[in-house]
Amino acid sequence: MMTYQSVVDLARIPLNDASKDRYPDDILLAFANQGILQILKRRPDLFSGQLARLPDWPGGERLLGEVFPLPAEYLQTVADYVTFRAETADDEHVNSGRASSFARSFDGEIPL
Repeated sequence: MMTYQSVVDLARIPLNDASKDRYPDDILLAFANQGILQILKRRPDLFSGQLARLPDWPGGERLLGEVFPLPAEYLQTVADYVTFRAETADDEHVNSGRASSFARSFDGEIPL
């Protein structure tokens, strides 16, 4: 079963943060929730028929152990968004263009 923890764990690989020293789970989870909202904004059809609460609903922030609300092929897409957001806060990666490559990867998967 895929969970939000799965997204965070995938994002930690390119972040080189298996020990969770640089990015706490709650920060990466917040980025994952925002990634889901970006997908909802661009592709609301992916959420049709779902009764699960979405991150924009009051009290709708998802928890690490909760089921990921999209098909498996979107797990890496959201992980790329999480990586992009985390690296945007890191000047070294913003300046090197690495964060931009993850943003382009997300945008390529979920076009406007």
